[in-house]
Amino acid sequence: MITRTPLRDEVYREIVELIHRGDLQPGTRVKDTSLAAQLGVSRTPVREALLRLAGEGILDADMGRGFSVCRLDPNEMRETGAILSALESLALESCSEISGEQIAKLTEIDRQLAVTRADPDRCVALDEQWHRTLLEGCPNRRLRDIISTLWQVPRRYMRAYLRDAGRVSLSTQHHARIIEALRRKDRATAAERFSFHWKRGVEELGSWLERS
Repeated sequence: MITRTPLRDEVYREIVELIHRGDLQPGTRVKDTSLAAQLGVSRTPVREALLRLAGEGILDADMGRGFSVCRLDPNEMRETGAILSALESLALESCSEISGEQIAKLTEIDRQLAVTRADPDRCVALDEQWHRTLLEGCPNRRLRDIISTLWQVPRRYMRAYLRDAGRVSLSTQHHARIIEALRRKDRATAAERFSFHWKRGVEELGSWLERS
């Protein structure tokens, strides 16, 4: 069956990419007229996308001044990281047994991540893919949707961190420890290491932001 994606969703994704790539920097004012011209669409789907991004905390909405890209904030990253850590740990607990095929996929993603250099977009995409693969067996669709929406925040921060902090890649050390526990079918240790992985990542991003 052929399905069509609503134009507002396509515009939303395009604007998200502009923000994540750094084409729209934190603090930059975002004009619906300019974006509509740039994307070749009317103002209506752009306005809908901007309102959605404001609701997700990616944009600030000011009735008198319009929209602007939210500035990077250590508290936002820490708060969102704590929520995602709890929700992804819950999703992992609700998964059925992690299959050998999943473990093989996780290992292959880590292999690709380890050899990816100086490409923030690909590094972050692979890291997010690793998390999705780990949790793909979660039967709670609503939980998966909430997690997917919240990933907007760390995705933006991680890309900025890799670009601005001089990092050329992401470490797979914590991933490897989680996989090792999963191979032993030790779900409790895997969940503990998964939570620690989130904690250390959030601390590292928070420290970088405070130094910036």
